[in-house]
Amino acid sequence: MKNILLIISILCFLSSKGAKNDTLYLENCYAEAIKNYPKIVQKKLLEENTALKIENINTNYLPQISVNGQMTYQSEVTTIPKLSPFMSPITLNKDQYKLTLDVNQTIWDGGLTESQKQIEKTALDADLKSVDVELYTLKERINAIFFSIILANQNEAIIKTALDNLREKLRNVESGIKNGVLLQNNADVLKAEILKTEQQFIEVSTMKLSGIQMLKEFLNTEIPADVVLVKPQVKTDLFIFDNKRQEMELFDLQIKKMDISKKLINDRIMPKMYAFGQTGYGRPGLNMLSNNFDFYYYLGAKVTWNFSALYQMKRDVKITDIQKDIVKTQKETFEKNLKISTLKEISDISKFADLIEKDIEIITLREKITKSVSAQLESGVITATDYINELNAEKQARLNKELHEMQLTLSKINYLFALGKL
Repeated sequence: MKNILLIISILCFLSSKGAKNDTLYLENCYAEAIKNYPKIVQKKLLEENTALKIENINTNYLPQISVNGQMTYQSEVTTIPKLSPFMSPITLNKDQYKLTLDVNQTIWDGGLTESQKQIEKTALDADLKSVDVELYTLKERINAIFFSIILANQNEAIIKTALDNLREKLRNVESGIKNGVLLQNNADVLKAEILKTEQQFIEVSTMKLSGIQMLKEFLNTEIPADVVLVKPQVKTDLFIFDNKRQEMELFDLQIKKMDISKKLINDRIMPKMYAFGQTGYGRPGLNMLSNNFDFYYYLGAKVTWNFSALYQMKRDVKITDIQKDIVKTQKETFEKNLKISTLKEISDISKFADLIEKDIEIITLREKITKSVSAQLESGVITATDYINELNAEKQARLNKELHEMQLTLSKINYLFALGKL
């Protein structure tokens, strides 16, 4: 994959015989999600459908065979009177019978059959590309779920560390209470904060499990609850707008279909050549003066030129040109909106990078403050509430940093996604 290096490990669980690590890359998530998405089946159906249509079109050059039977009775018939003493008058029968086998063979249809096949093939390419476009948007949903699980994992770790600190501090405070240095109220405040932090842990864990269930449904595979996800390392070039979106190819295929449709309109007014033949049995045969049943046949060739197609030709061409211009406008609009959306992602990438720098500075300061108030709490200089406020401030600073780092990575991926490079 161009311009992107993804190193992601998202599955880690313990088997019954020991620890076992499974690694799943983001691009593998894409592949599995697409493979198991019901829409993918439509590709094969579209191909089969088009193959049948082309087979039908190919029959245009097969002989057209028909069997016809006819019986008539007419009130008058041609009569040849007696012209000499040696000749009897000829009177034809009023009932006539005919059974024929007719064969018509197209020799040249003005390119109509070939244009029809080209339209079907181009329509298939456009339909397949339309499915690809829809499947590509599936990646965006995978991204959102994938990174929500990563963020939840990281938040779990931060909250767990805060819980460990609170429990350790509670043990120290309870020791101080026994020695008469601290009041019982400080322990109660810490216990309440521990319960509150445990609630936060439950919320984050539930969010993570929900994400895992959704990812499991997309990938159609088992994912353990203790899955470990590693943030991808993404490289982006923000100075080159290189649009690789499949929608652009779809627009081009639709325009190509319009061009072939215009050619089809011209092919309809071209002269067409046929060979034909008929063999039959009836009365009369080709000898119209015979009253006997007889076999007969004849062969021939003909050229037809149907000028009635000219009545609508100019309007049909104009309609096709308008439809082509509509698609071109849609293509230009899509690319314009894409440029605007990438500008937003570029702005977000710069913003989150700056925020992370500030997060690092804030965390460094908050660590110093928390360390200072920790000692003050055990000395009885401040209350547990004061300590908790500072500890929460440090925890929030760490959460903010993890969030901003995740948002930075996701913005880079969204940027590549917008350009069609994922």
